[in-house]
Amino acid sequence: MGLLLWPAAQAAEPKVVCSSISPFAFEQQGGYRGYAFELGQEVMRRLGYRGQIRVQPLARANRTVQSEANVIGLWVGRIPEREQTVRWLHPIIRDDFSIYTLKGRPGAATLEEAKALPLLGANIGAANAIAAQRQGLTRLELINSDDANGRKLMTGRIQGWISSHSAVNFFIRLHGLPDNPFVKGVKLSDYQAWVAASLNTDPAILDQWQTTLAAMEADGSLQRLAEAYGIQR
Repeated sequence: MGLLLWPAAQAAEPKVVCSSISPFAFEQQGGYRGYAFELGQEVMRRLGYRGQIRVQPLARANRTVQSEANVIGLWVGRIPEREQTVRWLHPIIRDDFSIYTLKGRPGAATLEEAKALPLLGANIGAANAIAAQRQGLTRLELINSDDANGRKLMTGRIQGWISSHSAVNFFIRLHGLPDNPFVKGVKLSDYQAWVAASLNTDPAILDQWQTTLAAMEADGSLQRLAEAYGIQR
């Protein structure tokens, strides 16, 4: 038994960070919840961790896992620009980024129509902003809150919202909208998010996280959590 526990005893507990974008991590009634946040809590519980998840703005969380030592990022968008900057541990989201507009307003069914819209909303340092820029979309307003982007679209402050299917569905559920007010337009890119680790993370930590995430995949824990938040996997 002592030999089985030896790697966990020797490996220092890593810093665990999570980007604060709903439905992956968001504040509610003085605490945090969300798909990635609760996924991280369960991994940490199974590994016997005593530390807390550090919720950070998305751009800062990505920088933390890319630049610091011994860090786990609970969800990092896997895009070519980041491919060699972290160790990819386990996929937790498979979705796409598209441009959403309001019913009855100018749409974005094509890239040309999207470029004609006065202002599009995306997130600072996020894969959705990078996907837009790759497609030549330059009229972007970048902020830290995806929920705020949805509200800005509803009030006409932006004319298009660059988002994932999961995030838009969660916005509809969160705000109790009886009918879907959004029209899904042109797809800018496919999207995956993974649990990731900093490049110089202790190999024992990498193995523990990969093993635990694989076990959660096998026992259905990941899928049940995804379904609770309407996440596409």
